[in-house]
Amino acid sequence: TGGILALMGDAIAQSTEPEYDQTRATAFISFDMFYRAVQCALFPIIVDICDGHFLSQLFPAMLDVNIHYLATMEQTIANQFLVIPFIYYPVFFTLTGYLQGLTIDDTIERAQTTLIPLLKRNWLFWIPVQFFQFGYVDEPLQIPFLCV
Repeated sequence: TGGILALMGDAIAQSTEPEYDQTRATAFISFDMFYRAVQCALFPIIVDICDGHFLSQLFPAMLDVNIHYLATMEQTIANQFLVIPFIYYPVFFTLTGYLQGLTIDDTIERAQTTLIPLLKRNWLFWIPVQFFQFGYVDEPLQIPFLCV
């Protein structure tokens, strides 16, 4: 599913370009297929570890808050502020740069110029979506939910 969605998404993104860049599309599809496997492995770990106890210890006044709500917050924070900046984007830039034939310097430059704007857009969209996903979507359905 991830590869098909990446293909369609990149085709839409490239629809305004004069020529379709098949190398770019292959890089995006390859990355998406790889990362979906990583995501399938990481989400159960995040759900297991981030069960609300970190926030309840950090902010004892939050003990009155439903532990499920605290767990949902922890899971969203762990994914968006640890996994995304330290796993997702480094793998994205490395793999797509390699597959597109970029030099290491070009890959690093691309990451340096686009990482912060990408993170801002990512957080604007995905924090509310993932809060809903972690809080209200059954764990086995979380990856399919995110693919839609």
